[in-house]
Amino acid sequence: MEADNAGTAGASRTEIEPYSTYLAAHEVLVSLRAARSECEILETGQRALLTVRTSALLPSAVRQVAVRLVALLCAHPATDSVAMVTGLTLALTAAEPSVRCEVYQALGSLYEVKGILATVAIPDNAKSALDAAILSDLNHSQHHLRSAALALLPIVRPHGQSTGPNSVFNTICSYAADAHPKVRQAALCAILRQHMMGAALPVEMYDECVVATKDDFEQVRLVAIELVWAISSAYPEYPVVIEKYETIETIRLLDDAFVKLCDMVNDSSVIVRQRACAILGRYRDVKHTFLSQTFSKQVMSNLRRFAHRGPRGKSGRNRGHHSGPSKTSIPTPEGDADVESDEFRLLDSGAAGAFVHGLEDEYQEVRDAAIESITELSIGSTEFAAKAVDFLVDMFNDSSDRVRLCAIRALVAIGDRSLIHLTEEQLSIALSAMKDASHIVREGIYSFLAVSAVAQPEALTKLMAAMKSSLDKYPDDQMPIYRALMALGLSHSDVINTAFVRALLGISEHYLSREARIDDTVYAGNVILLMNTDLPTRRDLALVLPDYVFSHLPYLRDKYRGCFPQDLVRSVPFELEFVRQMLEQPRDDPTIAQLSLDDKRRQISSALANIRNVLGLVCDREELRGGDGVERSWQIETAALLARRIGEFEQDSTNTIAGTTVVQQADHAVVDYARAIELMLVVQSRAATMLRRQEHVDLASSIMLGLYKIEARSVGLDPSCRLALVYLRLFAHAAWLHAHSMACYDSRLAVRMYSEFALRAKRTEQVLRDRSVHPSELVDLVQRQSQQQAKSTNTQPANDQPKLSAESILAFIARFKPLLFSPVGHCQLVSANCSKTVIARRPVEFNHIFPLHLSLTASLTWVAHRSKIVVVVTLPTNEVITLHPPPSTLKPLSPMHWSLEWDEIPVSLPLSSGESTAVGLTIALQHTADMPWSDSFIVKSAMVPDTYKIESYYKAAGDIARRHICIPIAVANLSIGVNPVEFKPPPSSFTRI
Repeated sequence: MEADNAGTAGASRTEIEPYSTYLAAHEVLVSLRAARSECEILETGQRALLTVRTSALLPSAVRQVAVRLVALLCAHPATDSVAMVTGLTLALTAAEPSVRCEVYQALGSLYEVKGILATVAIPDNAKSALDAAILSDLNHSQHHLRSAALALLPIVRPHGQSTGPNSVFNTICSYAADAHPKVRQAALCAILRQHMMGAALPVEMYDECVVATKDDFEQVRLVAIELVWAISSAYPEYPVVIEKYETIETIRLLDDAFVKLCDMVNDSSVIVRQRACAILGRYRDVKHTFLSQTFSKQVMSNLRRFAHRGPRGKSGRNRGHHSGPSKTSIPTPEGDADVESDEFRLLDSGAAGAFVHGLEDEYQEVRDAAIESITELSIGSTEFAAKAVDFLVDMFNDSSDRVRLCAIRALVAIGDRSLIHLTEEQLSIALSAMKDASHIVREGIYSFLAVSAVAQPEALTKLMAAMKSSLDKYPDDQMPIYRALMALGLSHSDVINTAFVRALLGISEHYLSREARIDDTVYAGNVILLMNTDLPTRRDLALVLPDYVFSHLPYLRDKYRGCFPQDLVRSVPFELEFVRQMLEQPRDDPTIAQLSLDDKRRQISSALANIRNVLGLVCDREELRGGDGVERSWQIETAALLARRIGEFEQDSTNTIAGTTVVQQADHAVVDYARAIELMLVVQSRAATMLRRQEHVDLASSIMLGLYKIEARSVGLDPSCRLALVYLRLFAHAAWLHAHSMACYDSRLAVRMYSEFALRAKRTEQVLRDRSVHPSELVDLVQRQSQQQAKSTNTQPANDQPKLSAESILAFIARFKPLLFSPVGHCQLVSANCSKTVIARRPVEFNHIFPLHLSLTASLTWVAHRSKIVVVVTLPTNEVITLHPPPSTLKPLSPMHWSLEWDEIPVSLPLSSGESTAVGLTIALQHTADMPWSDSFIVKSAMVPDTYKIESYYKAAGDIARRHICIPIAVANLSIGVNPVEFKPPPSSFTRI
């Protein structure tokens, strides 16, 4: 009775009391998500707000927890966030400093989450009270209160509302030199926030920010280097005067700030060093003298200036009475500053060789940031890029895979702009890196070699020998190696001569050569290298090459598409007319093979437009009555037409050049949605005869699983497309229920099934109503649901009767009309490329007594959360095991791109003996289901057992696997051969023979 009265406003004001103890408030804070009704939420919010406004009776710790509780409740839609924020601000005047600090932090978090004080305004009296409290607390003796007030001041008074000496910006700047580091950090962060909101930073702040970069507090230095970069970017040409020993030198502010940040690479903090290295890459138009100095630890001569030291300078320790050098002079040790030298430097000795220090740092995060900045600076300066190549190649020997990949990507970016000429030492390092255990690193090395060049034929011979070794050791690297050989052939036309060709192919000058095997991968790579040189070189090589090389060209060209030039026929001598005819008339369909890439794209676009037209016809059809024979005939014909259009699209998309991207992920999503619509039309045409038939259960399961695959494997879908998927999943749920005929099941199971569907229908109708979409079949279904629920409530308890009849579900299936699915923008495909390790390429022997450890290497693209990545193991007994890879096996390569290297996947096989078998491995994502309990049954495509224990549901509901659906994302699954062997213990010294 007391809980019921708490839901009304009048009762809540008279009966609700504040929290009296810390434990009571903290318990509610921890278990807030367990609240099941809006009345409990409102009561909790009123109690928390009343606790905050009760000043003299409660300890400050209780009120602090109450403030956190109010901030958490403001995010709930049932609460009035403006009224609760107003109550917090009005309670500031009588609150203790700790409570006021908690209120400021809560308001800051609400500004970030819900736009309070920005897009959502509060009353003027509350805003005035908040403004006065902040200005008063800026001079408080407690540093945490000053810090919280400084952080909130730019939010309460945005940029542009006040000017002059008493402006918000000047007020914040005055606290940048506060005695406490937390206050200095808050002041600098507020200045940076003001700059991001449009405030112009004065150039006079530059010296203060430079001083802050030497602060003892790490967080202050982090913000200071950001401000140094912001000011130097706003005033790049502002002159900075350097005066020392009566010598004046003027440099640009941009160059001076670059030098100051170079010195921060030697900071004692790892985070500061990483941030400094990362910010260096943002600079543009820095003078080449300062850029070159980052690769030399000794200050260059062009950054030194002569200074007259006066009479004292002439009597230094290194100067005698004679003009020549003194025999007793003591030289200055290398690396130490000579305080009596007649020169001064435009940068500190610590700033020299900034990138050398960054690349040699002991932490890989710093090395990664240094490489990324070198890449960015190399794009703007060719001379800097030439100096960076030697240092980046040395990073191939780094112990971290991530650092090696960063160095490879940097070199590939440099090589894309201008060809990299390798020295003998650099080539040796690159060839050693080709033996890396990670296939991702090896493919990166191949890409780097594709944009590189060597000067001597001997070096190219050494390179081809390494390529041959890689082909033999890593067969999966065949196509990346061939693509690298294509580029090498084009860039080494002046190096490849007749002597090189004879040595490469083993051609004798005096004897006939034995014809090479056409299926030899090494031989195919050699031919790809030679045939990708320029046309004059190929014509010269035709005098040396045997005839069998040219006779193999048609087969190799068709087998390795995209690895040979378009004018390949011009390389064949006129005497081999039959070969020229075969190259001019490809073996494949000439109407497809002779199409250019643009023609293929237009052909695929036409096929996709046909699919969209049929989808538009289905989604925009007139209102259906359901059960009509004409409608069933139309549904069958439309499903057949849609299947034919999908087949045409698949045929056109398969006839594409290897390595080219013709079909975007958004187009693939439309085609997959069309497949689901095709199955939907089949279900509608068979709606009257769907009861208790496995094929109809499979249709509903295929629709549901296909829709989840579209959503899970497409990154960047707009909300309207996701809504279309949610609505069609409601249809799949209805079809699955109708195919089962729930009347023959246990009453508790039937109630649960129908209740899940009714809840899904209600949620979907609410979401569609919010977007002004009102499908008549869904509105009618929800109305019938409400009538049935009211009827069951008046007659008997709801637990004894389903809330929705089978006739209503059948009517919904027959009248269902899907929403249009048309992605807007660019979508990305979530995928994974799996590759076997060296151990996994041969059958693995195992004994059932011991667990088997398999290994898997994969690269994942466009995966947002690594916690959703799972490895699915399929045992020989068709049992499926889902395993979460350890965090140490997943390494981020770039945002939403991961590398998986799991060497010990535990698998227990029950087979004790028998023939060799295989274990399947694949990568999947755990996608959150709309209705976890029902959808877990639907996607398995199995009939629900007639006997059902309600207790088993509650036990399974706590399992995390029930809340997710595993969506495979691997391009191809791996099959690892296993060979069961009998366990034989080794003989001991006590065993009788």
